[in-house]
Amino acid sequence: MSAERRWGIQDVRQQGAKIPMENDPTEFLSGHPQLFIRQKKEWTEILTDWETSNRYTVMDAEQSEIGFIAEKSGGVAAFLKRMFLRSHRPFEVHVFDHAGKVLLTLTRSFFFFFSDLEVLGPNSKLLGNVRRRFGILYRKYDLVDEYGHTFARIEGPRWRIWTFPVNDVNGPNRATISKKWGGALREIFSDADTFMVDFASGQWTEHQKTIIFAAAISIDFDFFEDNQRN
Repeated sequence: MSAERRWGIQDVRQQGAKIPMENDPTEFLSGHPQLFIRQKKEWTEILTDWETSNRYTVMDAEQSEIGFIAEKSGGVAAFLKRMFLRSHRPFEVHVFDHAGKVLLTLTRSFFFFFSDLEVLGPNSKLLGNVRRRFGILYRKYDLVDEYGHTFARIEGPRWRIWTFPVNDVNGPNRATISKKWGGALREIFSDADTFMVDFASGQWTEHQKTIIFAAAISIDFDFFEDNQRN
């Protein structure tokens, strides 16, 4: 039985139903100094460039699956948005634990220049935002907590295209979001991404780690989703 069907994700995406949240999202990240987010590509995408809704597997440092991420489908209208709006399109993404319980919902609206990702917890409570900022030499984001305060910033040098350092605005805490190189053949035939989120250089709160984790998804949509076409 597939992970999607086992976790009930496929039916939710097909029906467009509102998904109730049942677990504390911070428990999902607790105790993990590193997480890997691996995009699941379909051969129809690789061969035709007709992208389906994004899906990811979440793994711990030992490469054991601990969760799943799925973009909510929306029929023909959503398909057209993917084709014409590309990485600027609106979307809704759900994060599930290994048992199929919804932990987080990540949403954003259509944008022209700078994306603004909302991170929602149980009962649609706002946990924070990932806001892209203007930058020429750096790809910049503000990471914002539930009170609207920026607690960290991401400044990824354009000459280091795979690396996005995360810096605490008020202290020495550090984290890194990086796209892992999968080998020349894999990168040629597929833009299936694997991101590593490394919290090991900082004493982040669990809520802050949740926003950093969500930033990896925002970065994938903003900078790497159009790789195959390019």
